[in-house]
Amino acid sequence: MSMSSGVVISNECITASRSLRFGRGPQKPRFVIYKISDDETTVELCESSGEPDYEVFLQSLCAAADSTGKPMPRYAAYDVEYDLGEDGKRSRLVFISWVPQETPLKLCMLYATTKEQLRNALDIKLAIHADTPDELEWRNLLSVASGGRV
Repeated sequence: MSMSSGVVISNECITASRSLRFGRGPQKPRFVIYKISDDETTVELCESSGEPDYEVFLQSLCAAADSTGKPMPRYAAYDVEYDLGEDGKRSRLVFISWVPQETPLKLCMLYATTKEQLRNALDIKLAIHADTPDELEWRNLLSVASGGRV
C-alpha cells in the first residue's frame, strides 16, 4: 500500500494488526510496534508481543535508538483492556505515534506524513501522539480507550 509520503506499508504490518485485532488465546499479541525502515521507503514490523505488562511495552517503545544512541520514533498499536464494572470488560485498540522531542526534523516530518495513512490502513480509530514518555502513561491510554469513562 503506497502512501502520500512515498512510504509503503509492508504486508507484515497488516497481518500483525489483524492478529492483534482478531487473535484469540495465549498466542494473541497485546501490542505491535512498527517503524519506518532505515532507507525511509517502508513501514515495517519491529515487534509483536503478548506481554501483558504495559511497562514492558513502554520500555520497548521508548528504548528504540539510532547508532549514536538518540531516541527514534515508532508507531504502535496496543490492545487496551479495561473494566467498566456493571457494564463489563472491554477491549479497544489504540494507535500510538511516538516521536521523541530529539527526533531530527526531517524524520519528524516523515513520521507525521505517514501516520494517518498507516492508522487508516490498520483500521484503528483511536489514537494518541506522544513526544515525551509522560504522555504515554497508562492512565492516558486508558482514558483514550474508554472514552474518558475510566
